[in-house]
This record gives sequence, structure tokens and C-alpha cells, in this order.
Amino acid sequence: MRIHRNASAGAVVIAAAVVALAPSASGTPPSEVSVEPLSQVDVSAFSPFASLPSKFTFRRITIEPGGTLGWHYHDGNVLAVVTAGQVTRYESDCVGTTYSAGQGLSETVGPDHVHVGRNLGSEPAVLYVAYVNRANEPLFVDAPAPDCP
Repeated sequence: MRIHRNASAGAVVIAAAVVALAPSASGTPPSEVSVEPLSQVDVSAFSPFASLPSKFTFRRITIEPGGTLGWHYHDGNVLAVVTAGQVTRYESDCVGTTYSAGQGLSETVGPDHVHVGRNLGSEPAVLYVAYVNRANEPLFVDAPAPDCP
């Protein structure tokens, strides 16, 4: 009887892990994107305030021509600078803003601020991105695409 309960519990854990790790059916996956982690600093051990941002992550993101980051949002603050090419950022109102090399941008926080970055140009777009999050918070959350014309 004990073996049967342990096997059942193990099956439940495996099923939950498969569901948790499976790609979201409602999300829009990135394509033609490469991400290079540069650095991560976690200062949560030094912070007496768990609700304050305590993880700083730095990445270089390259979006090939025609590539997309997929629709998503951020729970923490994001600052970026475009160092090559152009990135067009669309918000949920489906209006695009294009950022060129030398321009910076910041992302608005929360699930009410779904957006996507696309490279509509003919050369790779390169961004240096800084994420400021609380410990254990994801850098981004996949989201379904809004109903754009």
C-alpha cells in the first residue's frame, strides 16, 4: 500500500512539473533571438526588506531581421539600450515605436503592459538590457498577443 501511494505521489509531481515547464499555449514564442547572459547580482541576502528589488540581471539580446521577442510583460523594472540596428516595440494598443542604435528605453511594469519587440530592419538589432527584480521573480512572463488589426 505504501509503495502504491508513493508511486501515485510521484506521478502527480511529474505531471505537475510537465505542466509547469510546458510552453504556454496562450503565449507567443520568440523567434530569431539569441540571449547572452552578461552578469547577475543577487543582493537579497543583504537586504532586510524582501519586497524591494534585490536581483540585477544584465543580458545582451540580439534579434535577427524578422525576429521577435514574443508578447510578454515584466514584473520588475527593465532598462535597455539599442547598440545596433533597430527595434520596434508594440504595446497592447498595437502602436509601434522604433528605437535605433544609441537610443534607450524602459519597460512599464505589470501584466497590464503587454508588449513585443520586433526587428523589422535588414540588419541584426542588439540590445543591452538590465532587469531589476525581486529574488525569485522571472525576468519576463509570456503573454498572448492582443487583438491587433
